[in-house]
Amino acid sequence: MQEPLVSVHMITYNHAPYIAQAIECVLAQQTDFPFELVIGEDCSTDGTREIVFDSAKKHPDIIRVITSDKNVGMKANSYRTTQACRGKYIAWCEGDDCWHRDNKLQLQAEYLEAHSDCGLVHSDHDRFFADTGKTIKLFFCATHNVPPPDFNVFFGWGGIYNILTCTVMARKQYVDAITVDQFVYHDPQRIGGTDIPLFIEISMRSKTHYFNESLATYTVLRESASNTKSEKKKAHFVKSNLETYLYLAKKYNGKNEVKHFEHRLQRANQWVAFWDKNEKTALELKNNSQFSLKSWILYIGTINRLASFFFHPTIAAYIRLKNKYSRLLKG
Repeated sequence: MQEPLVSVHMITYNHAPYIAQAIECVLAQQTDFPFELVIGEDCSTDGTREIVFDSAKKHPDIIRVITSDKNVGMKANSYRTTQACRGKYIAWCEGDDCWHRDNKLQLQAEYLEAHSDCGLVHSDHDRFFADTGKTIKLFFCATHNVPPPDFNVFFGWGGIYNILTCTVMARKQYVDAITVDQFVYHDPQRIGGTDIPLFIEISMRSKTHYFNESLATYTVLRESASNTKSEKKKAHFVKSNLETYLYLAKKYNGKNEVKHFEHRLQRANQWVAFWDKNEKTALELKNNSQFSLKSWILYIGTINRLASFFFHPTIAAYIRLKNKYSRLLKG
């Protein structure tokens, strides 16, 4: 096996309906350089594991599988897959996503080779909603959320979400240097994602570049860590992410960003207390912060059993209706 210029980082767990397509889209890439596909298979129970090993047997010169005898979780699986990547650059494609352009690797690697001051490139994407079967083409463009072509600070203005993992290629030297941080990338108690924090940190150390074209398709599953029907799980996920963003804002001395994320984290803690029915936390938050009308509603819904009985299903129904209406407007 030749030394690859690019390593494709693919983690997967129970992606049986999608994993074959994800693998094939990588194998279909047309490049003038060698690349490898490193698959972190985390002991799936739905047939994903068998599909992965079958593909590896057919393409031993390209595919390597990283696995173990027991499930290790998303963070540990991602890190061990990163450690196994041998390329100068890493491109990400998770087991439920795909690249619909067969020149994605070539296009992005050429740019990075020609621009040594750039540490990360990404692009627009198509977004497929598994629950409705609908696809929104050029999602950032369609939602008027296109980032500037070249910028090196993601966070503080909501821009942290203007980057999608399956569109990214980055220099491995930055990835290796950044992912030693225990708080963000290795704490199993932290349920938030590690991809956006990684990209934020790369953007703080180098330039980035955005291709205003769609190079990949992102699948929004019916249920996942970042897209769940459970408002309680969603609140905890958001809280964990905001704790990470606040940590990074302090790490890189972003004074405005610290205030921004402290405010958002305060609100997230109110939601977590509400869904957990945690009266102690709700009382502490009330005593240590200024309350808006929404905050008072959450507080009363947390400490009062009768109010909780009424507020919980009502607010959950309101959020579901709001999200459904939002999706209808988009597609």
